[in-house]
Amino acid sequence: MLKKEQNKKFSLADFVWLGFNYTVVIGFIGNFAILSNISQPDSIGIHVIWLFAVEGLNAGICAWAFAKMAIVHHSNNNGASYIYVRTSFGKFWGIFVAFMQYVALPFLITIQVMMLIRGSFGADWVSKINPDKSITVPWYAAKSGSFGDLWLDFIGIAIYMSAAGIIFWGMKLYKKLANGTGIIKWVTAGFLILAGLVLAVQHGGENLSYWGHHTNFSLPGFIKTFNSCFFFFAGFEFFSTAGKNISNPEKNIGRGITLIMLISTIFYIVISIIFFAAFTKFVQNMQMGTWSLGFKNNIILYGGPIIMIISALALKINVAMQNALYGGTSLQPLWAEGYLPDHLRKLNKDGIPILASILNLVITSLMIFIWLAIPDIIKGVSLTKQFGFMATPAETMTYQQPFNVSSLTEASSAITIFIYGMVIAVILKLAYQRKIKMRVWEYLAFPIVFVILTFVFGWHYYSLINNIVISDGRKRDSAIIGAAIQLAFVAFSVSFATIWYFTYYRAKYLRRMKEQPELQAKLDAEFEVRDDWKYVSLEIRHEIKNYLKRNQALYQAKTNINYQYAEHLLTELNLIVEKK
Repeated sequence: MLKKEQNKKFSLADFVWLGFNYTVVIGFIGNFAILSNISQPDSIGIHVIWLFAVEGLNAGICAWAFAKMAIVHHSNNNGASYIYVRTSFGKFWGIFVAFMQYVALPFLITIQVMMLIRGSFGADWVSKINPDKSITVPWYAAKSGSFGDLWLDFIGIAIYMSAAGIIFWGMKLYKKLANGTGIIKWVTAGFLILAGLVLAVQHGGENLSYWGHHTNFSLPGFIKTFNSCFFFFAGFEFFSTAGKNISNPEKNIGRGITLIMLISTIFYIVISIIFFAAFTKFVQNMQMGTWSLGFKNNIILYGGPIIMIISALALKINVAMQNALYGGTSLQPLWAEGYLPDHLRKLNKDGIPILASILNLVITSLMIFIWLAIPDIIKGVSLTKQFGFMATPAETMTYQQPFNVSSLTEASSAITIFIYGMVIAVILKLAYQRKIKMRVWEYLAFPIVFVILTFVFGWHYYSLINNIVISDGRKRDSAIIGAAIQLAFVAFSVSFATIWYFTYYRAKYLRRMKEQPELQAKLDAEFEVRDDWKYVSLEIRHEIKNYLKRNQALYQAKTNINYQYAEHLLTELNLIVEKK
């Protein structure tokens, strides 16, 4: 029975594979259209490559923080950062972090839905502006008028929601489809990487020289790029919440997210070098744009985009399925503590909170409407007033979008950075209380990363306001819309979490303390810093075994007093661990 139960859970290999698929996307190069193109304000050009190494280091230290916390907390439950913060800083901050972790998902989902159909077929995403300011519209671009973005996003929403519903068919089917779509995603992405390599070989020296001579650096550009690209290292805070679906979570959550961060950093740096060598200009959807920007062969011009459309569908189906899982597991702890109605917290036989997942899809639909449909409608009305209902692709491209890939990834990163900062704060508190083991480098690394994250978090919201001040005309209107929606969303989320805690949850908690104190004691028992003797004993045994091998080599396998002492220690330690 135990073996059957374990087979339903993700192994370390499953966890790393699914986590890598969830975290890493080839579409990250589209951000270079905003961050690196020389014509963009605060562009940092090719500096983004070494910035990925800096971000990988920062994200890796954050991942290490999660790994350390998984060892000393009840990681077999859903929640991750919620569990860590709740244990050290109390109910309010734990629940607040859990809620904010959940509301970060709409940013991720908005980007994924937007890139699913609009990013592949929207004229302003895939068209090319020529040096003479004329516009080349590719054959696959949708010419659907002023409200074109709205129609394309509706199709994307329908596909996304259908894929997200797969979670209700059980973990067996989920794992098969997740693996299948992941393989399709990377096989098709391989064609894009190959195309980049071909162009890099042909033009690498010339293009890298161009970037070297035209690249500038500024603090605003650095912060903007750091915030935007941090998004591409985020994700483990979501999939690490699924503790009930991971085998041996205390060990595998930490190992898994550390491996994912390392692989992700190497991947981003290598692919960035290839594409900077291949191009001197980027578009927001480089999956589609690579073919028209770099090739003239008709087979490639038609075949490349078709392969990328298949890749986009596989990617978004894969991510939609994982969002459905992690969204539900992010909400489930809130029900477990009574922050949300009790009857909605039930898990099915696969450990999936079905009702939580259903509510997750409902909330997701609402958030997508706020982040996509409302700006689409505003754009459609504005273009209709100016050009009529059937605006041409060239006319639609005159509209300044309130959100692009970069701005949405920045918005998501800001919330993610807050969550990571809270987890590092937990580590620093436990280290001060001497409840966890800390190495010298950790005493240096964690405070430095905490300061960096705090600065970047504050700068993001400062730049939203500053962008309105320094913009004018249509750019200012779009800046106001983008900032207003983002700030209103964050303000509403913070207010709702706080008010709901002190009105609904607090009253429920006091009633439970009075009527069912044993239940509250049982719930509180899940939030404690655990004795890490299990891991200490494993380290000691490992060292003793290594010593025994060295001893035998030194004394030519002859018995000696030190060997006997070490062997006796190992025997005693094994007995203690077995009893424990």
